Amino acid sequence: MTEKREFDPEAIVDAMAPLLGLDIRPEYRPGVVTNLKVTAALAALFLDPPLDDHAEPAAVFHP
Repeated sequence: MTEKREFDPEAIVDAMAPLLGLDIRPEYRPGVVTNLKVTAALAALFLDPPLDDHAEPAAVFHP
């Protein structure tokens, strides 16, 4: 089984900026890292919600 790695926003910024062709100036880097931390925290709320053992997806959506 694979290990869950700790989220490292600085490493992600360092790795992804060149791949995306982004030149992040040093004075902006702390803000970019902070924004990534906040974005990841918000995404975690939707990706891993607490569910009880009997929760199942609905077969049909009824608004």
